[in-house]
Amino acid sequence: MRRAITELLVDSIWRMLVESRCISRFVPLGIILLSVLALITIPAAAQTSAPSTSAAKVIAPGLESTARYAEKLDVPKEGKPNFSAGKLTVEAEISHWTTINGSREFTVPSQDFYIATLDNGTAVTVINGEEKLRHAGDMWAVQQGQSMTVRIGERRQENVTLDIFSVRPGP
Repeated sequence: MRRAITELLVDSIWRMLVESRCISRFVPLGIILLSVLALITIPAAAQTSAPSTSAAKVIAPGLESTARYAEKLDVPKEGKPNFSAGKLTVEAEISHWTTINGSREFTVPSQDFYIATLDNGTAVTVINGEEKLRHAGDMWAVQQGQSMTVRIGERRQENVTLDIFSVRPGP
């Protein structure tokens, strides 16, 4: 299970980096994320707590989130696998966001960096004032501190679902 999730995330991040017009902006972040994902596959070496999932929770009006996978990880500083340079604790999470109660638009409050993938239909996103039409399978990054508004793109479409991969500093 852990290996399948890691392979999916690595593939998703790689697609985002390759398809991005401004790849140089995402390369350092991509390297960090890929390093964190590589540590997920190392049994017990980087794991500080058991993976967990949670029940659905409302994260914004009209938007519900279910954590599918969450884990606290100790990541070696400066890429040294033996933790000789110290460690950084991060929280990695894969969650599933979906509209609820017939909502056709929602705003996700600003939070830490995350990568979103549109699972179904079309949607219009507004990030930092920039409006963009998204289609099922599209991936994009939302930087720390930015809010995102999502509107359903088609009149016949009843909901929007997103898969979110986030990495944030741990306690």
